[in-house]
Amino acid sequence: MRRPVFLIAVVIALALGAGYLAFSGTLSQSNTTNGSGLGPLSINSATPVLGSANAPVAIFEFGDFQCTYCHQWFLNTEPQIIQDLVNTGKTKLVWKDFDYYGPDSTSASEAAYAAGEQGKFWQFYDYLYSHQGTPNSGWASRANLVTFAQNLGLNMTQFNLSFSSGKYDSLIKSNFADGQKLGASGTPTFVVLGPNGKTVQLVGAQPYSAFETAVNSVAGG
Repeated sequence: MRRPVFLIAVVIALALGAGYLAFSGTLSQSNTTNGSGLGPLSINSATPVLGSANAPVAIFEFGDFQCTYCHQWFLNTEPQIIQDLVNTGKTKLVWKDFDYYGPDSTSASEAAYAAGEQGKFWQFYDYLYSHQGTPNSGWASRANLVTFAQNLGLNMTQFNLSFSSGKYDSLIKSNFADGQKLGASGTPTFVVLGPNGKTVQLVGAQPYSAFETAVNSVAGG
């Protein structure tokens, strides 16, 4: 069962240092440096966060709701992360959309954010991954996304107003740019951030053991 969502108002200003390593494999490590500007691993009031705001480690998911590997991770890895790491207060899970597949991916992100205004971002997130179809087959069309919102019992007047407003355009573009700054070229890409700025990057539908190792690594500083 998911924990309540905490939308953190205080921005964590973390700018990646020049030494961020982008290995050709599935894991890389670096240290972030504190800075006055907003870095790719910033959390603000619009950022969906699952778990305790005070969790010392953050797992950033750069994902696309149409991505089949994101779906595999959602099914096979995320449940144990939530059970063993999020629900225990060790980590928080942070969503950053990296809309890689096209316009329907962007629409899905907009719909999820609109649902988040009613406290149901993560429920919409679950619904999207649970009902995922072939990329760009139309399963995430705007009409279907409205139906998904109805199925979740959202206030449709509020949802439709937000969904059609374009208010999340800048956030979605910013998240994509953040992913590129981190070296992401596909989805899912994860960055595990420790309390002292140490990071580990994981690429692909990695197993729980990879995340457990990464969390333990960054937690030690």
